[in-house]
Amino acid sequence: MTAPDAPTSPPASWPEATPEPMRGVRAVDGNRAALTLLVVQNVVSGVLIARGAPLGLSLLASVVANVLVGLLLFRPALRALVQDSRWRTPPAWGLALGTFVLAFLASRAAILFFVTLFPESADSVPQFLSKGADLWLLLLAAGLLVPFLEEVAFRGLMLRGHERAAGFTLAAVASSFAFAVAHGVPASIAGILPLAYALARVVQHSGSLWNAVIIHVMNNTLAVGLGALLTRERLGGAIANPGQASDLLSNPALRVPLAAGSLLFGGVVLLVMHLWLTPRPDPQVRATRQGPWLSAAYIGVVLFGLMAAVMTLPAVRLMISSTLRGAQP
Repeated sequence: MTAPDAPTSPPASWPEATPEPMRGVRAVDGNRAALTLLVVQNVVSGVLIARGAPLGLSLLASVVANVLVGLLLFRPALRALVQDSRWRTPPAWGLALGTFVLAFLASRAAILFFVTLFPESADSVPQFLSKGADLWLLLLAAGLLVPFLEEVAFRGLMLRGHERAAGFTLAAVASSFAFAVAHGVPASIAGILPLAYALARVVQHSGSLWNAVIIHVMNNTLAVGLGALLTRERLGGAIANPGQASDLLSNPALRVPLAAGSLLFGGVVLLVMHLWLTPRPDPQVRATRQGPWLSAAYIGVVLFGLMAAVMTLPAVRLMISSTLRGAQP
């Protein structure tokens, strides 16, 4: 007599499929997005301005073009950013306002230091001026939409990707340098560098990209609004007329003390901001560190800005003007 069959155990269930992890933001994504943003923005707005379109409308058109290009070329990177904690963390308005005040003071001190040493550079500082209905388009584009896109590219994709590749410190320095140089005017680069560093540090300190968006919007809106006010009311002649400002700053008796004072003041403000906005530990960065942070696109951003800066030098502008006059029949 045979033994009864042993009770059969229930069949093992198939292991549940684990969802594929979301790809994090890569450094190369940020580098490429920043370069694409600069090229599209300058080409689209430059072509429209050359054809007689007003500044506000031209910038707004460049924003639309950048959104379309970004959704077409950078959808995986943008999807990774949306899933990142930086995008999902709400802003801290008090922190953003305090950082803006310090960044504004350090930025203006840096500009004053630079134009004191190089008075002729005041003539090349861009003036975002418009009037009528186009002023409202300029406020919308330059004051709100362009800062948002630049924060997505530089502090969202580039900074986050560089953090994962090389850590907090290098990410803050590299993204700030690229953002400042990309503006292409020496005096603007000097002033934007402290602001860019503040934007990077406040994002690392708070864990929220939205704080940088708030600060950037306040800075640009204030610049556009003051430009419109000075133009309409004809106030602050030295500010509205860079030529008069350069005459004032070229006074030999004022140059050294003014430059030294502005450098000391800006340096102290920047140091206070650096010590205050310390990066908070981020397990996601430590767990997923990867490289490299440097790519051809990052070099392209820097070269783009350096070439634009060279074009603003008086000697180069004179040479180009002479060449164009010689080429005319």
